[in-house]
Amino acid sequence: MPIIEKRYAEAMVEIAYQKGELDIYQQELKDAADLYEGDQDFKLLMTNPEIKIDNKKEIIKMIFGSSFNSETLNFLFLLLEKGRIKNLPGIYKEFYKEADKKRNTLNITIISAKELEQSQIVKIKEKYKKQYNATGVNAFFEIEPDLIGGVKVKIGDKVVDGSIKGRLESLKEALAMSY
Repeated sequence: MPIIEKRYAEAMVEIAYQKGELDIYQQELKDAADLYEGDQDFKLLMTNPEIKIDNKKEIIKMIFGSSFNSETLNFLFLLLEKGRIKNLPGIYKEFYKEADKKRNTLNITIISAKELEQSQIVKIKEKYKKQYNATGVNAFFEIEPDLIGGVKVKIGDKVVDGSIKGRLESLKEALAMSY
C-alpha cells in the first residue's frame, strides 16, 4: 500500500465523514475504481498522456456527473491533474479500510480448511466484536485445505492461529526446544 493512496483516502474519508455520507462516497469511489479496473478502454483513455486532462474530465463528467457528488468528481479531477488516476483502485481499498475505522467496524479474514457453518461464523464474529469493542464485523473467507481443521483469523497484520496445523507446529517447536 503506497503511502500516497492512504493519504488521498484519509482526506476523502474526512470529507465524507464530516458530511455524514461515508456510504455514499464509498459507493461512488467503488463505482469509479470498478470502471477503471474493469474497462481496459477507459483505463487506457485515463492514463494516455496524449489526451488532454480537460478532455478526460469531460469524459468523467459524462459518465458520473449526474450521479456523483461534486466532491467525488473534483477528487477524480485532482487525481487526473496530479497523474494519480492509476492509484484509484488502491485509494478505494484504503478508503474502505479508513471508513470502517470511522464506523468502528472490524474487518477480519477467517481462514479454514473447509466452508464453515453460519453458526460458527456468527460465534467467531461475536468473539472478535466483543474483544475489539467494535460496533460491527465484516468477515471475509479463505479456504486452506492443509489447515486440517480449526481456523486462523487475520485482523489487520495480526494472525490468530487456532488451526490444528498451527497447534501441531507449535508443539513441534516446543518439543525441539526442550532437547
